Amino acid sequence: MRRPHQPAEKLSDILDHLAAPQTGPISMADVIAAVGERSFGALLVLLAIPNLFAGVIPGLSIVTGLPLMLLSLQLVFAAGRPWLPPRLARLDIRRSDLRRLSDRVGPHLRRLERGLKPRLLMLTAPWAERLIGTACLLLSVFVFLPIPFANLLPSIGIMLYGFALLERDGLLAIAATAVAITCLTLFGSVAFAFTAAAEVR
Repeated sequence: MRRPHQPAEKLSDILDHLAAPQTGPISMADVIAAVGERSFGALLVLLAIPNLFAGVIPGLSIVTGLPLMLLSLQLVFAAGRPWLPPRLARLDIRRSDLRRLSDRVGPHLRRLERGLKPRLLMLTAPWAERLIGTACLLLSVFVFLPIPFANLLPSIGIMLYGFALLERDGLLAIAATAVAITCLTLFGSVAFAFTAAAEVR
C-alpha cells in the first residue's frame, strides 16, 4: 500500500529543529521520530546529506552507510515503516556537529525544496519504490566503503531519490537514476582497472 504523501513540515525545518541547542546528543531513533510518517524519503535525505560535506563530521560515512543499506532493503521489500536494530537506533550524533551541518546545507536545501512538486507520479508508484530501493542499496554500499571522497556522488544519488519519494517527484527520480548509472560506471571502471593491473603483475 502506498505511504501517504504529506506536504507537512519541510525537511530543512526538521533539520533545524533536530540541530537546535538542547542537552545531550541526538540518536538515529530521534531522527526517525522527528520525520514521522514521511520516514523513508526523509531518512534517505538526512542520512545522505552529511556525506556531501567531507570533514564536517569525520567518519560519518561509516555511521550512516549501514542505516542507509538497511532502509534501502526495507524499501525493496515494501516495508510500511522504517526499522533499525536497537544498537543502530541508539547511535548518537553530537548536536554541535548537526548544527554545523545544518548551517552549511540549510540554504541549499531550501532552494532545492522550492523546485520540487508532484509530477510523473508513476515513477514514484509502489512498484517504482522497490526499484528505487534497489538503486539506493547499491549506492549505500559505495557510501559505506571507507574511500576518501568516493562517497560524494553516491550520496547525491541517494539524496535525490529521497526527495523524489518525499515529494513524489518523478522528474527528480530520473535525475537520481542518471547519477546512479554514473556511479556504477565509475566504480565499475575503477574495479576493472585494478583487476587488469593485478593480472598484469
